[in-house]
Amino acid sequence: MKFNKKNIIKSSIFIILLLSFLCILMYSFGNKCIEGFTLDIENDTDMTERSEKYEKLMNDFNTIFPDRNRNSGGPQFFKHIVDMNLNKHDFELYNSFYCGVSGSPVDPKRGQNGNVYDYVIVKDLEGNDIYGKYYRCCWPCLCDIMKYAKVDKYDANLNDTCVTYDVLTIKDPCCDESKIPDSVSSFKCENGKTQNGVYSRNGRLIFALFYDTKIATESDDISDVLERCSERMDTDPDDLSGGMGDIFVKLSLVCKDNNDEISDDNKNHNSLKNIYGEPLKPCKTGTKPGSWDNDGYCSEKGGGVHQICMDVTEKRSDFSIETGQSDWSKDRVGNNHCMCLGAWALYKAKGKGDNNELVCDSIPDMSLNPDYVGNWNTWNGNELDDQIIYGVDSMVKQCYNKKNSEYLKEKYDNLRSEYSDWNSIIV
Repeated sequence: MKFNKKNIIKSSIFIILLLSFLCILMYSFGNKCIEGFTLDIENDTDMTERSEKYEKLMNDFNTIFPDRNRNSGGPQFFKHIVDMNLNKHDFELYNSFYCGVSGSPVDPKRGQNGNVYDYVIVKDLEGNDIYGKYYRCCWPCLCDIMKYAKVDKYDANLNDTCVTYDVLTIKDPCCDESKIPDSVSSFKCENGKTQNGVYSRNGRLIFALFYDTKIATESDDISDVLERCSERMDTDPDDLSGGMGDIFVKLSLVCKDNNDEISDDNKNHNSLKNIYGEPLKPCKTGTKPGSWDNDGYCSEKGGGVHQICMDVTEKRSDFSIETGQSDWSKDRVGNNHCMCLGAWALYKAKGKGDNNELVCDSIPDMSLNPDYVGNWNTWNGNELDDQIIYGVDSMVKQCYNKKNSEYLKEKYDNLRSEYSDWNSIIV
């Protein structure tokens, strides 16, 4: 009897442990956040629904902003919507009813006579260009998020599922409450943290949801936005005057968010080498955008990997059309452009150009690293067989002819060794 009793106890313990493990496993899988596309608001909802829910959010305005000052109140709108415990559909819909930069309500009815959103490109914390849809009150807000915000991840525990979103963030200005602009009164600071705000995975303050996001490619044309924003984005923050966006800029810099990143960029640029093993030189010329970083270098480490500095002449102005895009490259004539790896490889694989397009001193040596060159294989669904070889060989031949660099030759040979049957273009 004792033996059987012991076996029964052991079996019971085993069953309990097994069931506990299964419960934990089921809980973990059941609570795993999904990453999916956001709601297509304009096509998946009608104006009646949008208007009714917009009015419902506006009825809570005095709760969100007790003193009715919503300047730069995007974080407070976002926090209030999180606390509403909505489903996925409504969470995404409600977050389209305000501009995260200014805190201004965005009435969906305005969309019948004018746009309430634009597509922009904002860098994430790893330096990738993220292309997405932003709901705004006016166009200067677009400029300010592209220059002063960063994309991060947020895991939203909604009442029907858990969803991982791309969100727009700044460093928390409550790190130094005394520096928050006097025109901003909606932040409740305590122990250096915003109490009426929500934080991203990396501890940054969320001020808006970023819709329909993806890693940006050369075909994601935002040239119209960049043209409008060119002057504003080149203006020093201290020289900005007037407007809700100016308040947001000051708020975003309370913790020297932008200055810290510029400092880091300068450190990176000082350590970056070009394909000759020499200090990398800027590619930027003129005032129009050219896919370079904030300091004019082709130093992108993710996204479309814009690393090939090209001198755009009239004869070369068709490169965007030849790579399956619109004719936007005509606007680059007379200036340089940081061309992405895939587009350059396709352009050369098609036999285009005059074989003297490149500004080699401004091409980073990492463009010949195997990890990056893997991006040459594809381009927007228009790739050709062996375009990787055409692209690399064309770049190496042009730049080696300009300067017989052993550093370049060694990088090229190391890359070729990763592949089979790739003969050297260097004689």
